[in-house]
Amino acid sequence: MWPNVTDLRLRDLTLGAEVGSGGQGRVLEVLGAGGGHVFKEYLEPQKVNGAVLKRLVELPGELSQADRDAFLRQAAWPLARVLDGGTVKGFVMRRVPPEFWGRAAPGMKLREVQYLLFEPKALWGEIRPPDVDGRLKIVRRMVDLFRLLHSRRLVVGDVSMNNLLWSRSGCVFLLDCDGIREVGADPVLLQPSTPDWDDPLQPATGPDLDTDRYKLALLVTRVLARSSKLRPGEPHHLVAGVPDRIAGEVSALFAAAAGQRGLRPDAARWARALDERGVIELGPLPPVRRPPNLPRAPLDGRRGQRPTIPLPPV
Repeated sequence: MWPNVTDLRLRDLTLGAEVGSGGQGRVLEVLGAGGGHVFKEYLEPQKVNGAVLKRLVELPGELSQADRDAFLRQAAWPLARVLDGGTVKGFVMRRVPPEFWGRAAPGMKLREVQYLLFEPKALWGEIRPPDVDGRLKIVRRMVDLFRLLHSRRLVVGDVSMNNLLWSRSGCVFLLDCDGIREVGADPVLLQPSTPDWDDPLQPATGPDLDTDRYKLALLVTRVLARSSKLRPGEPHHLVAGVPDRIAGEVSALFAAAAGQRGLRPDAARWARALDERGVIELGPLPPVRRPPNLPRAPLDGRRGQRPTIPLPPV
């Protein structure tokens, strides 16, 4: 567990080899006491909104223990800012756990969602897409993660097949968490929109919870359909073995994601649709049984008088 500090000095970190890079920064190993963590160094630190990054670092401390554990278990969340003088140079985050790596022909690779959207290739090595049950586990975990984030009014923003990972046991792990923002807040850095994962109705103010819901629909349905470019409203077929009830509800929600803003299915609706228990269908109630019309026992008494029952002599 990383120490409970908001800021670190760059000179206090012992850095190792570069383990990754992207359009906004590079990722370096943190050695020594920081083992199991990495440092993301921004390429253009002058563009970083340091106050927003500090807010992201502080946010897990406001959660319940259970939510905080779930949060940090499933995301490469910023744990501490790294400063050089008065400049925010980057942040420390948890290293991607081993279960989200796989050995491909070129070497060790992250198990990105992209491996679930195409037919398997020999170059993928041991990164083999799961069967239908494995796919269902993965999309359920995706939905649970989005539901947790959205319950805290957090917008993921740039959702794609490259920044969400999966394991063979069905767990998921979210990358690029410094791109997440609170509703109505500015981002740490302006976020690009990944081609083929954009929301055609995204407002000029940028991504919000509604755009996240559209992209969640893309994630769930593309994984279950093994398709990289499928859009709501387009004909599609899910992989063989998806239960009929789930397939029907997924298709209905996917179609609804093409609707107007504010009416797109949220994570809670996706969770209900994907629940393996589903809705229990009850058969018709049996007919009401009426008591038999039995003859009454004769009683001693004339009409209009209270009947009596004769007792034997004592």
